[in-house]
Amino acid sequence: MPRKTFRSYGFTLVELLVVIAIIGILVGLLLPAVQAAREAARRMQCSNNLKQIGLALHNYESAFRVWPSQSSGPTQGRNFNARRGSWFTAILPYLEQDGVFKSFDDKAHWHSPENVVSVSAKVPSFQCPSAIERKGFEWAVLVDYSSATSTSAILSPRSFFDGAVTDYSNVGGIGTQLNAILPASQQLADPLNSGILKGSSVRLSEVTDGLSNTLMAVECAGRPNLYQRNRLVPDGTTPKTWSGTASVTRPFPTGGVWASHLKGFLVDGAQPDGNTLIRPGVCSINCSNDNEVYAFHTGGANVLKADGSVQFVSASLPIEQLAAWVSRNGGEIATVE
Repeated sequence: MPRKTFRSYGFTLVELLVVIAIIGILVGLLLPAVQAAREAARRMQCSNNLKQIGLALHNYESAFRVWPSQSSGPTQGRNFNARRGSWFTAILPYLEQDGVFKSFDDKAHWHSPENVVSVSAKVPSFQCPSAIERKGFEWAVLVDYSSATSTSAILSPRSFFDGAVTDYSNVGGIGTQLNAILPASQQLADPLNSGILKGSSVRLSEVTDGLSNTLMAVECAGRPNLYQRNRLVPDGTTPKTWSGTASVTRPFPTGGVWASHLKGFLVDGAQPDGNTLIRPGVCSINCSNDNEVYAFHTGGANVLKADGSVQFVSASLPIEQLAAWVSRNGGEIATVE
């Protein structure tokens, strides 16, 4: 009687290894596409955040006939005892954050014990989903005036104050170093106060360059951590490559807490490697978040124009064009691709 044979239909080891290799190649090809799709969605959400901020700023302007000043705080003269605060606080009611707004005590500084709970509240519209999660704090020198006639500031030691972060900021103007190297026709008489959200309130009629030709807010993501060309600069780094006085020995850019009075910055540009200690610089976007336009998006950053629209701007934008786009009444031609 013939013997029955049984045939195996399983994979050989070689076939199994080939299948695994093919699957690995497919995953390797698919993963970048998935990551790109996720980043595109995050960038779109970031753009929507700025649109919501722009709408809130315009609703504020409709209610008060002016846009809010970038910061509030003690100054010489009548406002020597004013309370430190931010324009972000002023627009909270127009972002469906009325609860946070009502819990904030505007008769106290943002960093006072009375406001600990309020300023620790994470506001979704203030954070870009592409930015890295981090602990929020300000490492600040507080300026106080002892009397209404004081002419010199009393500087307290640099202190840490906690608070929830933001990845957006206004641009109050351009730095004097950058202004000095611009073409003569583009140089501004008052570059430090040439933006819309600046030290004092601005009316819509004062934006003579046109709302669509003037910036209102930009991405400045990742603060208080310092990033240079997508690289985290750790504490203790030498030589120092970030802006600040000689007493600033730690790489912590200010203005990252949404409630902080340290709002707004002056565009100076960064060096191509991200160095902002040497100013002005030729790099306008994504070289450093040390008081410059910076995002974790590939190839550029989102900016909010004064007409309420949001545009994704290439990282190759010339610094002269960014400077022209910042000023509200400089008469420059700001052409941005």
